[in-house]
Amino acid sequence: MVTSAQTPIAKAKQAPKSFVPLSKIWRYLGKTSQCLIENPSLFFMRKLARFEIVRNLVYQWHKTFAPPQPISITASHLQNFDVNQVVSAIATDGYYAGLQLSQSVVQELLDYAYSTPCYGDRNPNLKFYIHERAAIEAKLGRSLQGASYLNDLCPTLKALIEDPGLLAIAAQFLGATPAYVASEVMWSFPRAATWVEQLKMAQVFHYDIDDYRSIKFFFYLTDVNELNGPHVCLKGTHKHKKFLHQLIGQRCASIADEQLAQEYGAENVRVLCGKAGFGFAEDTCCFHKGTLPRQGSRLMLQIEYAINSYGNIRAY
Repeated sequence: MVTSAQTPIAKAKQAPKSFVPLSKIWRYLGKTSQCLIENPSLFFMRKLARFEIVRNLVYQWHKTFAPPQPISITASHLQNFDVNQVVSAIATDGYYAGLQLSQSVVQELLDYAYSTPCYGDRNPNLKFYIHERAAIEAKLGRSLQGASYLNDLCPTLKALIEDPGLLAIAAQFLGATPAYVASEVMWSFPRAATWVEQLKMAQVFHYDIDDYRSIKFFFYLTDVNELNGPHVCLKGTHKHKKFLHQLIGQRCASIADEQLAQEYGAENVRVLCGKAGFGFAEDTCCFHKGTLPRQGSRLMLQIEYAINSYGNIRAY
């Protein structure tokens, strides 16, 4: 289910003051230099792919000179979808909502989530089973914001990564043979959070620069309504961004959500809710965010493909 925001966006965050500590600048320069030395193709992509004209040129080149091979979708785990309809909606709006996983696949992923250790707030040193969450929080003396299964891939997730339906959508959207980028099964928990904490958990409006063209698939594994931390996007912002927002790229996350919604139209705010198994696909250049649950815990799966693979894109 997709809803438009009927009221002004809640103050999910306050943008930090313009002053940037010298230590933060130093860390940024260090990471940037490391990326240039160790992974120059990733470095230059990150600098160039923020510009729409560059992304379009790369897409057209691949579509013309290196198009993907046709993919049969007869064995897909997705239910009742049309590749052309999905890709057309993404091209127009930046997202498509209405994908659906079978309940058997959802149950297999839930069984995996309840029987496999996860990592609190993506910290590899905070390993626990989800039923141990209360005990872990009591030991830490604080609430966790989320928990991820990081790089643990169960057979069901591996099958979904290679699902012909997802690959067919990705191939047509990318104009190239899809390269697998990353996947994650992630819990989000209700709690108060600072702006910095929300930033780290992608709970502020941002757009991703993971390649010249990339696509993410999201699936709710628990029921999600407007109180359970739904995904939110700004319709149509995958194209025609203000030049300043292209120039500063991922640092757009420092702009207040309310300001971005006002600049691109509050009527374009889309809140994506649905039952377990509900899914959506998104051009990662569209402004989007997860939201902090106000009640209940949300479990979500995401899988990303792109034209190119750069290895561990989060390392820098």
